[in-house]
Amino acid sequence: MLAHNGKKVLAPVNGVASLTADQKFFQIKQDGSWSTTSPYQFRQYDLPTLLESFDEGALYSLDLLETPLKDYFQKFSKDSTFKIVLSPFCRYQHLNFEEMILRDMKVAYQAFFELLQIIFPKAEISNFFKVPSLDFEHPDGIPEYFLHRQFHEPVFQTRKSLVNHEVLFLGGETIFHILRKLYYNEPFTKRHLAVFLVDRKGRMDVEPRRFFLTNGQSLAFIPANLDKRYKIASFETVFEEVKPLDVTSLGYFNIYEHYSITLYEKLPASRKEFSCIDCMECNNYCPTHANPVQLIKGKTEEFEKSLCISCGICTVYCPSGIDIRKRIEGVLV
Repeated sequence: MLAHNGKKVLAPVNGVASLTADQKFFQIKQDGSWSTTSPYQFRQYDLPTLLESFDEGALYSLDLLETPLKDYFQKFSKDSTFKIVLSPFCRYQHLNFEEMILRDMKVAYQAFFELLQIIFPKAEISNFFKVPSLDFEHPDGIPEYFLHRQFHEPVFQTRKSLVNHEVLFLGGETIFHILRKLYYNEPFTKRHLAVFLVDRKGRMDVEPRRFFLTNGQSLAFIPANLDKRYKIASFETVFEEVKPLDVTSLGYFNIYEHYSITLYEKLPASRKEFSCIDCMECNNYCPTHANPVQLIKGKTEEFEKSLCISCGICTVYCPSGIDIRKRIEGVLV
């Protein structure tokens, strides 16, 4: 449907395409349905045919923002020494992709692992799938933080290694879609949407609910098939600024933006900011010790922005309701 500056968007169904209000994405409104049940089929690849497959399938890194996989892999040479990191976690960890891959796509996963060894013979592959001691805690899905935790390097150094293409990082959701394209011939036109429910007392129902949806698919089926008491929805997580929507106006699934949705029985309480009480909870919970309390005190120069990964933890745990996240955005921009 669209190819521009390395970005490729496929038309998954008959429908009408238009630009979103922010002019960043094409919104597809479906005019028909399409489904496939492709069997596993082993295929041989070299680096050129791998890149061609990525381009054909419009595959994106779902770990590094705004990064087509073809462009990403082209940064690495078969004759270069670098590190390949396979993480079982995805950026938002809305679903357990490690479990899905090892349960349903194990043969394809092994084939892809061996393919990486062949096309990048000088690379060191660190495979964190099936590591028994590896349990997810936010923000383990953020690449620079995952590297920080596993290799005991400062965040600014791991971020530099990603930017300088010293590390090829592939998280669980990205690997899931790579396997679908390489060995099931399924392009990136579908993505999982996880659904979470929150009752009137703010308690979250953690029973896993997931839908595998086509880009542009109407989301009207979600409220139609759930309890009517859930009237408010949000595509943001608790670690982001929640922007509530009426559950009857969810619109259409955007494969590049939507990965989870939370339905509430009542509108989440708006955060009222009170004066800082010097409890230091923001600093205590900051996983990278970026010293966010200094942003509240107006001492911007003492905030370690090179360590910040914008995970949102400081805002969540602030008892005064101070939106430190917004202060961080102002500094990082």
